[in-house]
Amino acid sequence: MDEILDRAIRLLRMVGPKRLSQLGETSHERWKTISKRAVRMNTEEIDVLVKIYPQYALWLASGQIAPEIGQTSPEYDEAHPGVPASGKAPGKSPS
Repeated sequence: MDEILDRAIRLLRMVGPKRLSQLGETSHERWKTISKRAVRMNTEEIDVLVKIYPQYALWLASGQIAPEIGQTSPEYDEAHPGVPASGKAPGKSPS
């Protein structure tokens, strides 16, 4: 679970606790507490992250990516700017 928590905290920090509290029922203070690792996340909080970042759902749960089906990670997206999650370059037709 610690690896999942590490990945969840990465996403939490990308969007910020204030915005997360606006998008779900979890308070701003709880998101801040989660980011400090003082409490464990629950499934509702993971669900909020998946709704914001559906392209990271597989990575969040398993640490794996599958760009061919649109499942990437923040690291993958940073290393491949401008490439859609399908792995095809913009404007290119499939071969």
